[in-house]
Amino acid sequence: MSEADDHRPAEVPEPPPASRAWWHPSRLLRGRVRPAVATAVVGVLLGVAGTAWQTGTGPFRDDRTCWDALDTGDLKRVFREPDKVVAEETAVQYRDLLGYSGVCRMSTGRGAVTVNVHQLDEHYDGLGRWGTEFLAPRLVPMGGGLLGMASDTRAWLALPEGCVGRPSGLDGPTVVDIDTGWTVQDREVDKKERAGLTHMVVKLVNRIIDQEGCSGTVVDPSDRLPAADDIRAEDRPDAVCGIKGLTFPARSEDDTDASGGKKGGKRGGKDRTDDSADWSRVQVTPDGGPVRACDHIRVGSTGLRLMTVSDPRLAALFERSRSEYGTPLKGARGSSGSLSARNGVFWASCQTGDVAFVARNTEWDSSALLHTVFPRYIEAEAIRVGCGTLKVTTGTSEGS
Repeated sequence: MSEADDHRPAEVPEPPPASRAWWHPSRLLRGRVRPAVATAVVGVLLGVAGTAWQTGTGPFRDDRTCWDALDTGDLKRVFREPDKVVAEETAVQYRDLLGYSGVCRMSTGRGAVTVNVHQLDEHYDGLGRWGTEFLAPRLVPMGGGLLGMASDTRAWLALPEGCVGRPSGLDGPTVVDIDTGWTVQDREVDKKERAGLTHMVVKLVNRIIDQEGCSGTVVDPSDRLPAADDIRAEDRPDAVCGIKGLTFPARSEDDTDASGGKKGGKRGGKDRTDDSADWSRVQVTPDGGPVRACDHIRVGSTGLRLMTVSDPRLAALFERSRSEYGTPLKGARGSSGSLSARNGVFWASCQTGDVAFVARNTEWDSSALLHTVFPRYIEAEAIRVGCGTLKVTTGTSEGS
């Protein structure tokens, strides 16, 4: 017995030899083995391990989702239970006239998130569901030269034109958008959830860029997004949507709301002398983005939207609609548009490119609202975005 053994306490047994992993060469090569055979077997093992590492199988498996773009850490920023996320996806492909398209749907027992890759369509997306939801003032611009916006329930980002090509004059850009479901418009924006969606959409765009063999990487702007506009209780009567001098028209007693009820009379014991009293919340997009939308919100949904689309790539979505409505609008330097009691679109070619001015009225049947407010809104916003003075006049009505 050695001197070291003499000092070992009797009750402490000899430590067992360290166990080795099942794939260790000494466990697989029992007995006397020639060096050449050992070298060959080790080489096979290393080759198998290398293949597993490259393909993400076996002990090297990497559970990624949505075209291998998102890992567990990315999902954790959006889902409460990222380990329970189940994804279904179609490959991102270029499909002739449809451009790039692909869908990934991630779901848990608590809800679902849908990722959509598609080219924005001038027939449906501007005044349709996409424009209504993804250009809302709850979303803030990503900045940094990126064509994209984000909120706590929606996010979208355009793929770089240098990678997927430039759209034709009337086509919109190809975007990746994320939809988490229903949005309560008058709820304050959750900054943490907004940052999570921004991070996710950037990861998805970078994955597609890599799959297409393009160089470059989009830098994640989630930690420097501008603050969303506070949802105000009401507009200033002399500055609708924050535009000095823009006012709502006086109501007539026989104007009706969308449900057929009378707008005139009193509310809370006070006479209502203009339409501004009928809107319960107001929110405006922060400056510096591709759009500036102003929503007047009532009972959790948008009743009136006035919007300026100053990025020509998005303005293209509204070009076909500028002569769609009954009352024509005309302005300086060939600018033109049309409006009805419900909708209005005005198009102008400015030094900064094409600009679209848009109005949506989903609450009131009063024709005076848009006919009075929209031309003045266009004139004020045209100066702000660099279009100069546009004196907008209303032509002969051809219907509503």
